[in-house]
Amino acid sequence: MDHKQRIIAILHELLSNPKTKVIPEYFSSRYIAHTSTKTYNGLKIVSQWIQNLNSFLSDLKIVNLEFIHETDDTVVWKRTLKGKIKSSALQNQNVGKSIKWEEMIVSKFNGSKIEEEWISSEFLGALLPKTKKKSSLRSQQK
Repeated sequence: MDHKQRIIAILHELLSNPKTKVIPEYFSSRYIAHTSTKTYNGLKIVSQWIQNLNSFLSDLKIVNLEFIHETDDTVVWKRTLKGKIKSSALQNQNVGKSIKWEEMIVSKFNGSKIEEEWISSEFLGALLPKTKKKSSLRSQQK
């Protein structure tokens, strides 16, 4: 199984079985995940990520998966996910509202396992209410 096939396999496993026990088969025990705000170490973050998504969203699906670049040990890829907001402590969210967001990931492999990832996600932006765009200053001056 090549790196892209391993990424597809673990994503499908995580989405279909959030309490999966196969994470160590796909991720190194020295796994590191870098986000815009924090760096996480260890396999626990993978299971926490999918469990948190499933506690907040129902009908979680992969809408699109695009592989952008690949080297011997690195895959750059983008995933688009979609789900419906569940009722929760977040009173200001629309229960049942469908949201869709993209995540850009750089996955570095050590052998057949993902050892390190850099992740940029639009998830929080997808939760914000859509606002009408203000007309530009140029159009106001016409």
